[in-house]
Amino acid sequence: MTQHQIDSNNLRAELRALPRGSLLLIAERAIELVSEDTLGALLGDIVQINVDPTAARSDDAATIVMASLLDEVRSFHDVAMEGEFYEHVEINNRARREQSAGTDAFIAEFDRLMRKCVGASKVDIESGVRDSFGHGVRACFELLFALLRHLDEGNDDVIVFSDDGSSLDVGVDWRVVLPAYFECLAETEASSPEEFARAVDEAIASFAEHERPRYMDAAHKAANDAQRIAMRSK
Repeated sequence: MTQHQIDSNNLRAELRALPRGSLLLIAERAIELVSEDTLGALLGDIVQINVDPTAARSDDAATIVMASLLDEVRSFHDVAMEGEFYEHVEINNRARREQSAGTDAFIAEFDRLMRKCVGASKVDIESGVRDSFGHGVRACFELLFALLRHLDEGNDDVIVFSDDGSSLDVGVDWRVVLPAYFECLAETEASSPEEFARAVDEAIASFAEHERPRYMDAAHKAANDAQRIAMRSK
């Protein structure tokens, strides 16, 4: 089989042309993808790398993971709503507003947490734990969705875009996120098919109405029989 080599020179040129926000997204993802030893070689002479004293070890790993994720998402939601990432931007010499560092930081952190939610939705937990775990993941998704809805309502107290922006500018990959969210809904709302159908409809209407058939199909695949009946009645 032919091995294709990455064109490193072209890659470097592409990276050098990227805006700060995109580079921050790459850095956030690199932190999660590389080993601790490699991370030290990558960043050790640029930033201080500290040991996390809260990185606990426990037999109840699922509970720790869920509590940690929910705490992270709640904290992010709260500080964002309090204006932690809000930052005025200056008009450049081409009469355009540059995207603020605060907006770049918000988008990078949002991306990191949303990817963690998607990953958590796929964790295979033993019977008796999965339902409570799923409720926690669902809560994380919906806190992040609430921030996007806040932006789409026209509020400008969380972040500042270079132009009039919306949740589209946060760059969520809905083809990955919504199916994962629907899987959580299907598992945690088994006793309430109507609630499942309502939550599916609201998520699609808010963020992906232009591809409703695709996402209704994803929800249908995740649903049980009662939930599918409730979806048809919407």
